[in-house]
Formats: sequence, structure tokens, C-alpha cells
Amino acid sequence: MDPSDPVARYLPTLGRARAEGLTLPPGDPAEERRVAALVVLASIVRREAWAQVVDLSPEAAQQLERGAPPLPDAFQARDHRRLAEDLGPRPCTACLGAGTAPAASTPADAAPARCASCKGGGRMRRTRLLHVHDRLIEVRELYAPPEMSFVPALFSFEGTLKRSLGAADPPEPLRCLDLRPRAVRTAYRGGGDRVVEPEFYSHRFAGTIEIAAAALAALAAGRRVVAQAVRAYAWPLLWLRYGPGEPARDVVVFPDLTGALQVFAGAAQGGREGAPREKLRARG
Repeated sequence: MDPSDPVARYLPTLGRARAEGLTLPPGDPAEERRVAALVVLASIVRREAWAQVVDLSPEAAQQLERGAPPLPDAFQARDHRRLAEDLGPRPCTACLGAGTAPAASTPADAAPARCASCKGGGRMRRTRLLHVHDRLIEVRELYAPPEMSFVPALFSFEGTLKRSLGAADPPEPLRCLDLRPRAVRTAYRGGGDRVVEPEFYSHRFAGTIEIAAAALAALAAGRRVVAQAVRAYAWPLLWLRYGPGEPARDVVVFPDLTGALQVFAGAAQGGREGAPREKLRARG
């Protein structure tokens, strides 16, 4: 890989880990897996709507905008009240069409007050109101490859990686612009297209894309999404498995936000899980 590529500083390799003095188990790993976690940042506006039949004064009904509200032009929460249907006039139930407040609520020596409901007109407009609530949902989530969740020594790795990243935005060189599978035509005569899963510099996403897509889809379940902006970033991982013997010892080398490599030392069965180790010199 070209060292001038800004992604190069974030790619963990066994050679880099050794050159930077990270503590690794002795010997060569039995297996190296290049996988990638996925960091998803999303802003979603989910629209919820319901109708209500109410009586309004003619003036209040006239001031309402009709129909559904327009789609949002900004990512923010907002409430709308719109006129869905005018169901026609009816006598005011508060003053029984008199236009004045009930006598019981008016002092004996005072002139009848104007009815507060119909504003003195004696008539109301029965309307079907549309209430619309635009809810803003901010998503910030990291997904480690699900196959790691089956390895007891790596149960806490995903949480460790989240803490390492903190609340900062991932580096722009790690941004993924297209995570869709693509069709590639085979070179053999009569062969059809084969589907190639997306990778990030030879690091497999290993199921993280599907998990992230399902989580985003769940946010829209039963609701209408009217605005959405999603950014996805790969977080390359070097998963080392040391043997021989079972169970294997698992170690994950990963970059921090600056590109400096860290080590998460998983433990063998019955052992103690390791925390990230930061450029500790290997024991001689």
C-alpha cells in the first residue's frame, strides 16, 4: 500500500505492531484475520401523525394551514397542527348559540360577556385536525464483527473499542462511501455475475453492515422516516489467534483516533481478559 495514502496510518499489521513495540504473545500467530468494525453516525427525522375531531371558532379554524406539512428542511424536532378536514358549522356548545357567556359565570350587575369559545358568534366549526410530530433521532453506534461475540476472551472487546473512540467523530479517511455488494462478471465462458461483498482495504466487514442496516430499519418500524443522513466509517482490526492447542489465545490490534496501534489481549479459557496495551515493550 502507498504510504502516502492517508488510510495507511490506520491499518494494523503484524509488522507495524512489532515495530511499534506492542506487547504480543511470543511466536507467530496461527491465524491472522483482517476484519473491520463499523461506526455509524446518523440523523433521522421520524414522523408520527394522528387525527382529532375538535370544535374551533371560525377565526381559529381559518388560521390553520391545510393538508400535511411539508417535508423537513433541517434535522430538528418539530410539532405541526394542520387542518385535515372542515366538517361544517354547528352551534357553540359552551353558550348554546347565544354568543354570550353563561349567566352563572357573569356578575349580576355586569353586561353579558362574549363567549370565549365561539368569540361571540354563537357558531363553531367542527374540524378534523392533523397532529404531526417530527421526532429527531441521533444515532452513534459501533458494531464489532459478530463472530467475535462467540469468543469468550473477546466478549468485552466491543465495549473497549467504543471507549477508545469516545465521542469524537471518526477520521475522514475511514469513511465508507458505498457499502453495497457489487456484481462482478466471471472470466469463464458462460459464467454469470458473482456478488462481491464490500471490504475496506482487504478488511472484511464480516456481518457488521447487515447488523447496522437492521438497527437503522428498526428505528423506522411502523413510522415514516422523512429525512435521513447516514455516515459510516470502517474501523480496521487485525485479529490474531495464537496456538497451537485449544482454546486459542485471541489478540486484537486496532488503531486509535490518531492511528496509533493498541492491543486488546484476550485470554484463554479460565484466564483473565486483557485491557488495551499501548506501545508497551515486549519482554525479552
